[in-house]
Amino acid sequence: MPPTAEPPTRFLDRAGVEALAVSGVVVPAPDAVWVSGRARFAPGVVLHPTVVVECDGTSSVVVGEGAVLHPGTRISATNGASVRVGARTTLGPGGCTLVADGKDLHLGADGRYRMALLLGPGTFGDGCQVLGPVEARACTLEGGEPGDSPDVASRGALLKGAGRAAGITLRRGQVVNGAGDFRCAPVEEQTAYHPPR
Repeated sequence: MPPTAEPPTRFLDRAGVEALAVSGVVVPAPDAVWVSGRARFAPGVVLHPTVVVECDGTSSVVVGEGAVLHPGTRISATNGASVRVGARTTLGPGGCTLVADGKDLHLGADGRYRMALLLGPGTFGDGCQVLGPVEARACTLEGGEPGDSPDVASRGALLKGAGRAAGITLRRGQVVNGAGDFRCAPVEEQTAYHPPR
């Protein structure tokens, strides 16, 4: 017999979403978010209207304390994958989509992801940023200080521009400012964009 397909994601009903709010998750419009009952949200997470979080029965989604999911954010974890979003990380505004289909996608704390499509596998350390429109797949960005840290060289790695980033590895303090295929753009130091005053 062929294996049975995973059942479709079951989203929380209104009572389930209200229970999230009781636990400390901020949900300004409970009727306008769709989140899987398998997803886990720490206190202080903000789920703005039109957020969608899908997670099948073999996968996991964990969103850390104080993370903000702006309108238009979508997270999908399927086929045994895990998605982790670190504390105080911001997804959006301008839309952000995280897709992990059998391959894990992990974002550290204090990151910023705007107009970004992140496809697993991928590892983005603390303080990393993807500022798009950028599609990033199989990228590894080393973590560091948040993107507004005065010590620019110690900031988490950064992808910015418009286009597709595939298989890119960056150390802390580095940036690729791409247009089209990011592999054709140079790896630079963020200090080149923020010289000391």
